[in-house]
Amino acid sequence: MKQPKLLAVVVSYGGSARLPALLSALVGVDGCQVLLMENQVGMRHPSLPSGVRAYQGHGNVGYGTAVNLGVRLHLERDPAPDWLLVVNSDIALPAGMAERLAPLLAAAPAQTAVVGFPIRTSDRRPGRDSSVLPSARTNAFIALRGEAAAVARWPERRYPVGAFFAIRTEAFLRLDGFDPAYWMYYEETDLFCRYLGTGGRIWWPDETWQVVHDGGATTGTSRLMHRELGRSAAIYFRHHRGDLGPTWPAVHAAQLLVLAARKGLLGQPVEAARALRILHGLATGLARPDWEPACRTRWRAVSSTSRIRVGRPTNPIGHALTTPNSRSPSQTITGVERHMAERKPAGWPVSVPEPAPAAPRRPDLDAPIRPGRHPRA
Repeated sequence: MKQPKLLAVVVSYGGSARLPALLSALVGVDGCQVLLMENQVGMRHPSLPSGVRAYQGHGNVGYGTAVNLGVRLHLERDPAPDWLLVVNSDIALPAGMAERLAPLLAAAPAQTAVVGFPIRTSDRRPGRDSSVLPSARTNAFIALRGEAAAVARWPERRYPVGAFFAIRTEAFLRLDGFDPAYWMYYEETDLFCRYLGTGGRIWWPDETWQVVHDGGATTGTSRLMHRELGRSAAIYFRHHRGDLGPTWPAVHAAQLLVLAARKGLLGQPVEAARALRILHGLATGLARPDWEPACRTRWRAVSSTSRIRVGRPTNPIGHALTTPNSRSPSQTITGVERHMAERKPAGWPVSVPEPAPAAPRRPDLDAPIRPGRHPRA
């Protein structure tokens, strides 16, 4: 059996306690090259396992766009790998997983281009490893029965969450990667909607292939991120309105209201408020497509205009992404977000708009960022 070539793109925002062990494990995967995409401005990783290439300076482009940039950087200097591993920085690979990962992907059915993995929390409880594609019917069902029941009811609409999955590079490039219109959330939903829409299949190995991930610890405290979740839902609706139908926003809004009411009755006011903030993000995102609140907070999100211009994996506009190789292994992507630099880097389009100056901090939108995982986790 031919040993596949792998590229693991690890997306980080400030690193994590698990990151060194994760990178070491990935470097140990046969035939795997590892890229670390650091989205936090000013963050440096002075000590990395040998063989890891780190990139920073591109600003907080979000999860999916960082993966796109990582793939693009790799293709500028190396042949395309057989498989792409999309990895959040706080994933932990159990003992023995690294040695078995390449053989697993080599054994993947030929007609399958995506592999989803079971996820467990650090205390061995089942984690959120998959969901079902949104629709008026699935959202209404989830409101009444829950997500796990919806996954069981519509296995053909099931897709992996973005924390850890594998996709054949050919399929990823054919889909043009993640859509950079999404800064946070729904980027993998959009990707797999397009993939499944082409008749693509997803392979789910058994429980012996589980990885460890504790999601939500950062975003659970960030009111802005709750609104971003709703805003991304509005973007998803605009992009897939033909499939979702015109009633989907109303159904999703009702789902969030039901969730808020249920959490309120159960004496969980924090969770009830979270659902209402998501609803606020959905409503505002639908009414104001240009609304991007994260660009004006300490999250310092790169604007959608800049992400869309430079955030595709195949570099259609031909602009340079990296500094000279003498800066390896820790290189800098220049120019994605010019307000991060003191001067305009060479090689980038002069038409990229300057972001608006940062607004004064607001406690409700600018909760402290706790390093340790990417914000989407």
